[in-house]
Amino acid sequence: MYLVCGLIISSLIFVNGFDQTKLWKIPPPMKNYHVPSGLGRWYYQFNQAACSWSGSREYSDYEIFLEPESKNSLLFTLTMRNEFCNTIKGRSYIIAPGVFTAKDTVGNNFSGTYTVVAEDPKTFSISYGCTKMSVLGDKCDDASLKIKTRMPFPSKKVIAQINRELKRIWGITVNDLPRSLFRKSCRDELYKKTYHGK
Repeated sequence: MYLVCGLIISSLIFVNGFDQTKLWKIPPPMKNYHVPSGLGRWYYQFNQAACSWSGSREYSDYEIFLEPESKNSLLFTLTMRNEFCNTIKGRSYIIAPGVFTAKDTVGNNFSGTYTVVAEDPKTFSISYGCTKMSVLGDKCDDASLKIKTRMPFPSKKVIAQINRELKRIWGITVNDLPRSLFRKSCRDELYKKTYHGK
């Protein structure tokens, strides 16, 4: 028996129809990860959120902007739509190559350790987080998996690249994951209101 997002389910864990046990395997960070290559603007396409931030599954127009702060930290700005456009700011601290600890300024909305497991800095990035380790060993009971792309509407070729990595690491595809709907940029909308008064 397992307790996940407040529900006790026998044998398998299903969150929004997804078998969460597929993400029990904790992957290593990608080899030769280069922090500067991952900076800039990214659009979230698929978001299997951890229970601790399950509300983010409802977000649309979800994107992040990463910029350097110091040798060991990055600044991030998240924008998303949940009825209205919102912004969350915070820092990501580098704790190992490809491994970060994020802390947002709100409190606990986007905080925790995450690992970049695969990335083509020009097209896509896959990151994995674990908010609760399993008592059964080196596994994760409450994992998150986020996939972002450089373009708001990625090509079939980019999706195929992502699928190859997902199959290699977990044996899944993007069809197994919740899609993050993108229609209109909240980041651009908020910028326009801030600097042009509209």
